[in-house]
Amino acid sequence: MADLAKSGAGVFVAMVSMGTNLTEKAMGIPLGMVKTVRDEVFRATYAGVDFVEGLNQSSFKVVRDVLQRVDKLSQEAVSGLEAVTGSVTKVIRGSGDAASEFVSQSALPRESTKESARATASA
Repeated sequence: MADLAKSGAGVFVAMVSMGTNLTEKAMGIPLGMVKTVRDEVFRATYAGVDFVEGLNQSSFKVVRDVLQRVDKLSQEAVSGLEAVTGSVTKVIRGSGDAASEFVSQSALPRESTKESARATASA
């Protein structure tokens, strides 16, 4: 009878041990699934953050490139305006000098004509 009690106790202990092992493995499945879902959600979140960061960097690169092009264009426009202004100033100065010379040369014959008329009138 002692052997029967020992074997019964062994069966009971074996059943409890098997039930505990089964429960532990059964609980491991949903916990493993939760862990896998959590890992994938964080991986996707990090990928989204990396995507947004890359987009942000790309947009800043585009803005920087546009600003450099606008800066170059404005420098060329200012240089062109400076050249035009210098040319206009030279033309005006040249026109003024030419007009001054024309007036001075036009006035000489009139003065000599007026002087000869005065000399003739005085004599």
